[in-house]
Amino acid sequence: MVDPVEEQIDFMIDEIDASIAGKYAFRFRDILEHPLDFKDSPTLMLDLEKLKADIAKYFDSRKDALGDAVKSYEKDAKVSSKLADDITDMVESKVKSNKKAMIHPLTYARREEQDEIIFLDKMEDTLDGAIDALVKNCLFVVDASVEIDNFKVGRWLFPDQQGKNRAVFVSFPINPAGALDIAKDQMIVAVDAVKAEISTQLALEGK
Repeated sequence: MVDPVEEQIDFMIDEIDASIAGKYAFRFRDILEHPLDFKDSPTLMLDLEKLKADIAKYFDSRKDALGDAVKSYEKDAKVSSKLADDITDMVESKVKSNKKAMIHPLTYARREEQDEIIFLDKMEDTLDGAIDALVKNCLFVVDASVEIDNFKVGRWLFPDQQGKNRAVFVSFPINPAGALDIAKDQMIVAVDAVKAEISTQLALEGK
């Protein structure tokens, strides 16, 4: 099964290659996959700096076309943030009635892959009882909620005496503009890594 993230990255690389077609003696994909094939080009380092600017230009143009998608994200994020606020009130009430402690740490180190997580996208009638059971069974409650784009992303952990972390997470949408910024940064870092690899090889060859 194709990884949807890798598939999207491949698509972006192809689009970048289409946008720079004929401008350089290499394709973006080629320089990523076989950088040393181009190490003897006298203008390579300058071209790679220009390529970074072209990559940034490509992502900026994609962001300009995200108007409706960003509006949809903000609408969904507002709903998720409101749900997080409502669950916060519920958790705080259960913590108080069960005389448990709730902490708000900077971070909480744990084996996240072993967490048992309930993901929510709406309030359910049975949630009150579920939260009560989690609080009663835990040592304390960790409020791991974070803020993204001024919206609340709800995250609560309920560690028990057996070392098990059960958690309630509110599903949160992906900001398409933010995702593009991350992809742009990753691709520019990849070009910098290519430059470093080529520079190291040339140094080894005494060039």
